Amino acid sequence: MALKLYEYPEAYRDLWEQIENDAEGSPVEGPGTCVIGGVGKAEFDALEESYSDKVENIAKLVRSLEVTKDAIESEAKRLSARAASLKRKVEWLKGYVLDSMVAMGHTRIEGDVLVVGVSQHESVHIADDSVIPETYCVRTETMRPDKALIRDAIKTGRDVEGAELVTRPSLRIR
Repeated sequence: MALKLYEYPEAYRDLWEQIENDAEGSPVEGPGTCVIGGVGKAEFDALEESYSDKVENIAKLVRSLEVTKDAIESEAKRLSARAASLKRKVEWLKGYVLDSMVAMGHTRIEGDVLVVGVSQHESVHIADDSVIPETYCVRTETMRPDKALIRDAIKTGRDVEGAELVTRPSLRIR
């Protein structure tokens, strides 16, 4: 019997209906087989065995999928750790080249494939979060200074206590 799992309850009901309809049938048909209204024990056993096999096979699939899921999660953690390591290495190498270029007075080096340049970008350095006026803070679960708002205020000539506009070199690889 090749039933789908959801078809088994109906198959059991159908089997019981046959038993009820054939209730006047012979109780014994031969050695080792019990007939209940024309429906043999062998049919019940076959249905039960088929159902048990189906459930066991689905359980095996679940186990297999769990193992695959665990392997994927483990690999994701390994790859995430590797990505973090590579990110740190990239940051260190960029800082290494930046420091060297600044020390040598170079702002641009054109290679055959890449152009490496030192550019200036502005960022807001917060010396003390606690003295930043609430006007220049964004409200989240915790309050933190809004650097974009502070930068705009400083650029327009306003004095923001606890913050200053600093210019730092950064490395760009194109």
